[in-house]
Amino acid sequence: MSNGDPMFLNMCEAGKWRGMINIFLVNTTEHCEVEEQVMPSEEEIRIENNVASFVDEDENFDHHNTPPNSDDEDNESFVRFRPGSGELELRQVFDTIEEFKEAVLEYALKGGWNIKLNKWGDIKSSAVCGTKEDCPWRIYCSYEERIGKWMVKTFSDKHRCQKDGYCKLLKSAVICKLFLNDIRTDPELKPRFIQDQIEQRYNLIATIDKCKKGKAKAIDIINHDHEEQFSRLKDYRLALLETNPESTVILDTILNDDGAEIFHRFYVCFATIRTLWSMWCRPIFGVDGCFMKSTLKGQLLAAVGRDANNGMYPIAWAVVDVEDEDNWTWFLQRLKLDFNLQDGQNYTLISDRQKGLLNAVERILPNVEHRMCARHIYGNLKKLFPRQHEIKTLFWRVAESCTVREYEANLEAVKRYDLRLYEAIMEKNPMNCSLAFFSPTSSCVDVHNNISESFNNAIDPARYMPMVEMLETIRRTAMVRIDMRKKKAADHIGRFPSRIMKMIDKEQEKLKFCKMIPGGDGRCEVREGNVSHSVNMRLRTCACRRWDMSGIPCRHALRIITEKKLDYEDYISSFYLNSRQQQIYSDSIRPVNGMCFWDRTGASVLPPPSLVENTENNRGRKPKPKRKKGRNESPTRKKVSRDKRIMHCGRCGVAGHNATKCPNIGVPIKHKYGRKKASTGRVEEHDPISEDFGEGPSQQTQD
Repeated sequence: MSNGDPMFLNMCEAGKWRGMINIFLVNTTEHCEVEEQVMPSEEEIRIENNVASFVDEDENFDHHNTPPNSDDEDNESFVRFRPGSGELELRQVFDTIEEFKEAVLEYALKGGWNIKLNKWGDIKSSAVCGTKEDCPWRIYCSYEERIGKWMVKTFSDKHRCQKDGYCKLLKSAVICKLFLNDIRTDPELKPRFIQDQIEQRYNLIATIDKCKKGKAKAIDIINHDHEEQFSRLKDYRLALLETNPESTVILDTILNDDGAEIFHRFYVCFATIRTLWSMWCRPIFGVDGCFMKSTLKGQLLAAVGRDANNGMYPIAWAVVDVEDEDNWTWFLQRLKLDFNLQDGQNYTLISDRQKGLLNAVERILPNVEHRMCARHIYGNLKKLFPRQHEIKTLFWRVAESCTVREYEANLEAVKRYDLRLYEAIMEKNPMNCSLAFFSPTSSCVDVHNNISESFNNAIDPARYMPMVEMLETIRRTAMVRIDMRKKKAADHIGRFPSRIMKMIDKEQEKLKFCKMIPGGDGRCEVREGNVSHSVNMRLRTCACRRWDMSGIPCRHALRIITEKKLDYEDYISSFYLNSRQQQIYSDSIRPVNGMCFWDRTGASVLPPPSLVENTENNRGRKPKPKRKKGRNESPTRKKVSRDKRIMHCGRCGVAGHNATKCPNIGVPIKHKYGRKKASTGRVEEHDPISEDFGEGPSQQTQD
């Protein structure tokens, strides 16, 4: 109608606020004089100013809560409810009666008042002061038909009572709503902590029973999310592939007897991480599994690499039902295809001694250098030999031996200390966890799988969450970590990261024990105590093999570098360059929209019964763990049986009766345990053998 006329557009903009527009249509062909009667310039300026005053009145105005207006001259003013303000006023309007109750709750929590509802319903509701005193405070809200809203019609805002520290509106359902997100983050949140937080935040007292019930309701809400999130697993997979193209996201399902799809396995490897790890990281990674701690009782498998600062770099993870050979084989096959590992040649893998994993590695990656985690072996040795603190030093010397001669010498020291410990170590085949038998291709001296353990610890809060929420939390955690490492690498001044420089400083502290003997062709001899080491500066090798294994100059090489006034940074492996660290974290995982933005495929996935714990049978207080019975205790009987036992008298020692029914009056009582005499200090010893046969007391009586 306006053909782009700015005056008409301004009028329409003002009409949004006024609620009504009067339009007069004039045919310009019949009334040509209208074009000459254009509005004066002052009037045009006045109207534009009026329109601007309407549009620019408040930049923070909430357009969703526009107050109701009437078009007559008796226009009434109403006050809209502002969530979070904790304010109540007369003639305040609400969209629903639940919104009114929410406002009363916010008022009570903000001021620490004891308020209770005395009328509740769909049309009207009211609240009064909850103290025992006769307090005039009250509020009444009911539906107003002419505006289509609920309005506060009675409000007495004066309190005549004193705050008693309680609030009858603070029930378990309210506590559940207040702390739902906190319990999502930390399901192990204690009810006592919730009680303390309520007192600190709102200056109110909540009973411990209400806090327990509130937490239980929150846990039920969180647990019920499993079914919905499992049904959206296919939608989640498509959302990941849409935002992160060329990534590997695999959902394996199986069909049950009814033809429905049951969850089996889920694998995630983002294309960005796959590319950066293959280009810039060292060819070493650790694999490990950890339990999920929510009602989803499955296993989370993960592969974690090393960055240029010796930090962990997660590269892939998967959810399976159990940690067995079949699932490990499937997981390693996916890693083999994604990272082009081929048969494992020139790659290093670190893991524990899980039997299914050992068989899977031997089958999928037969030529990979498989290092066994020495920390797991040491943990088993501690259980076999408790309270022997020397085991730690002896075992780790064997594991961290870089040469075969050093390895044999440390094993001999273990043998001299305890032959049983030596035999226990040899049963574990320590050659699989000692640096003396590893190749230097990965430039890493790890003999433990701490990178995987660190990853499991970092995602520990996510392991309590439902399926999709857990996977999303892991993805977001990885994104946050990548961004933090990117900033830290960009702000770092120097060619190498901080951890590498600390390792150099630690080795330089031992230079005083080394003495260099110069040689030709870049070869020198360095004596440390009474041991000589041959160092080749050109090949960057040392007889101790620490430089070869780590890629960082050892104390012997640093001694030569110091004597010749060279720069030790030129002799550090390029795997540790800070520029490489910047490249590793130069890109990140792409953001993913929330569940409400996902396209619905219509195909749902059901959780397997073996993964979901039956929570209906686990209500109530958790049973206390039973006492662990000893090795010689009966596993079934609660008490030792008295059958076939012969009773003996504690007074005379004769079989067949006890001391209360002893017929031998006058016989002195013989104490079971020795008693010191006051005069001589002698101890009368009790002879249980004589007592069993009835000989000891009778002989004393005759004497």
